[in-house]
Amino acid sequence: MSPRPLLSPEAKLVFRTAADNVTAAEWATLAGAVMDWPRVLALAEFQLASLPLWRALESSPEAKSLAPADFAESLCHVAVQGDLRMQQLARRAQQTVEALRAAGVATLLLKGAALGALRDPTFGTRPMTDVDLLVRRADATRATDALVAAGWCMTENPVYLEMLQGAHHLPHFVDPTLPGRRLELHVALMPEDQPFGIDEELFWAAAQPAVHPFAGAYVPSPEHLLLHTAVHFAWQHTLAFGAWRTFRAVQIAIALPTLDWDRFIEEASRTKGRSSAYWTLRMSTQLAGIAIPAAVLSALQPPTPEFVLKSLERHYAALNAPGERPSSPSESLTRYLWFAALRPRWSGHGDPGRYDPENRWAKAKGRASTETSAQRYLRHVRQLGAWVRFVRETLLG
Repeated sequence: MSPRPLLSPEAKLVFRTAADNVTAAEWATLAGAVMDWPRVLALAEFQLASLPLWRALESSPEAKSLAPADFAESLCHVAVQGDLRMQQLARRAQQTVEALRAAGVATLLLKGAALGALRDPTFGTRPMTDVDLLVRRADATRATDALVAAGWCMTENPVYLEMLQGAHHLPHFVDPTLPGRRLELHVALMPEDQPFGIDEELFWAAAQPAVHPFAGAYVPSPEHLLLHTAVHFAWQHTLAFGAWRTFRAVQIAIALPTLDWDRFIEEASRTKGRSSAYWTLRMSTQLAGIAIPAAVLSALQPPTPEFVLKSLERHYAALNAPGERPSSPSESLTRYLWFAALRPRWSGHGDPGRYDPENRWAKAKGRASTETSAQRYLRHVRQLGAWVRFVRETLLG
């Protein structure tokens, strides 16, 4: 019996929208294999990929004709609304960059904002919920004043105000005209507990001036853009969230003509980011079909047996596409598997951090578990079937 595919046709259709190398004929083939169109719609919304999916189907009349009319209508509605929100957010980001420039604050665009400046200033190519900007810590007060003058308001949520004191970004800013959209003002690229050797000043030194309509700000070098994307997904999101946006960022970064793979590998190694880079690029290839040179993956690959890599690959596919396979039934097991992927000692991390052993955030938000050890044991006993399914269908494939 042939092995089960890593992704269902529904998930594959959604994740392929992160890539640039898809033809109209392939869209038709992908659409023709779909059996559950409501799942396509739900997964696209979950991944913030509704607008790119709509554009993909529009580019292939044959693929579009294979989608049910009610699905096409629903997707069109979500895509149009998403496009409008992205254009609004893009305009606010451009106005904010101008306000910071006028205040004399050097600003480095991060993540989706940087990708928008490099590829699509309407933010439609890589939708987002937050605008992320980096300023030097010494400029934080002036930057805050400029944001407030530009119409942004710092959140009044007491949890964020308390928990983010001294953090790598200030409590987020909101704009009453953009419900659900935020701006995060970073004063460092990473939290203090990060195990990487990332130096913001090297990012600043290699940064390039952004062009209109983001003139006055800077964007990271292609290598730093790709490295930050990888570390953010693999470490800050523990390879478990934001997959499509990450894959889209990878595709945009590797398409930049000035990207130097040798320099990227050197930077990933120097900053202890090899395993993070490896897993981000591997999952981009395996889930979205993005073409990464085999030599690059080989240079970054940790000394982990291939059968273990395959098991971890299925595990992270299950986490990022809920419903594809059984997901981990235990938080402790999920953490262990993350350690197995990132190989902290091999990577030179020491304590990999990122998990909150004291549940500070959960307690602050009133979500901390009150379960005793005995109750946890009994719950896992009752979930024996879930453990068996996870091992059999996900880890063993």
